[in-house]
Amino acid sequence: MDIAGPKRNVFWINVHIPTETWQNSVNAMLKDSQKKYKNLYIIDWNDYINQHPSWLYSDQAHPNNQGAPKYATFVAQNVLKHAIK
Repeated sequence: MDIAGPKRNVFWINVHIPTETWQNSVNAMLKDSQKKYKNLYIIDWNDYINQHPSWLYSDQAHPNNQGAPKYATFVAQNVLKHAIK
């Protein structure tokens, strides 16, 4: 955030890897960082993909052929939502 500075928006996609014990701590750290930096926007992929598990391969982490365009669209929509302000 020091390198980006306060005048640039920073977008970070949280993680969805339910098979890893560190998933929740990483997402909590990102959420806490968002409170500290007003120009940091967390794209909540974890919450969104929890509603659509069929979009992931069996590893429960990586988007499959159906999920990949959904992932790209979700990220783009979230960036545009904050970039246009």
